[in-house]
Amino acid sequence: MDLSFDGRNTMDEDSQYERFLQLFAAHRDRLFAYVYTLLPHYADAEDVFQRCSILLWRKFDQFEPDGSFFAWGCGVAFYEVRNFLRSANRNRLQFDVDLVSQLAEQRLAKQPDASPKIEALIGCVQSLKASDRDLIHHAYHEDEGLKNYAATSGKAIQTLYNRLSILRRQLMECVERKLEVEGAVQ
Repeated sequence: MDLSFDGRNTMDEDSQYERFLQLFAAHRDRLFAYVYTLLPHYADAEDVFQRCSILLWRKFDQFEPDGSFFAWGCGVAFYEVRNFLRSANRNRLQFDVDLVSQLAEQRLAKQPDASPKIEALIGCVQSLKASDRDLIHHAYHEDEGLKNYAATSGKAIQTLYNRLSILRRQLMECVERKLEVEGAVQ
C-alpha cells in the first residue's frame, strides 16, 4: 500500500480524484447549462459554476457511487445559485429565489437521468417552511457549520440538531410517499 509520510493513502485519493474527474468531465457542460438557466447573466453563471465545481470536489465523499452525479451536482449547484442570489446586492435585475426554484424543478424534470429519489427529495425540501429549508442549507451546504448558524440565529445547537433529526425523518417519509404515488400512477 502506497502511503505518503503524513499517513494518507495516496492511492485511494488518486483513484477518488480520477473518478471525480471522469464524472465531472462527463457532466460539466450540462451542469454549466443548468446553472446558466438559473442566472440571467453569463458572467454570474461562470462565477457560480466555478464555486460549485470546487464545492463538488470538496463534497465528493458525500456522493453516492451508484447515484446520478448530474442530479447530485444539480442539487449542489441549486444551493450555490440561491446563495449567490441572496448575497447579490447589485442594482441590476436579479431572478427571484422562487423563480429560480421553479426553473430548477423544470430543468431537472427534463433531465433523463435525474434520479426519482433526488427529484422527490427536491420537491420535499421545497415544500418545507423557509426556516427549515434554511436550517438544512446551513447543515449541508455551508462551510461554517451549525455552530456558527446557532450563534447567529440565537438558537441552541442541540435545538438545531433535534430539529434536523425531525426534518430528516419527515423528508425520508415524504420521499417514500412520493415514490409510492409515482409507482402507483405508472
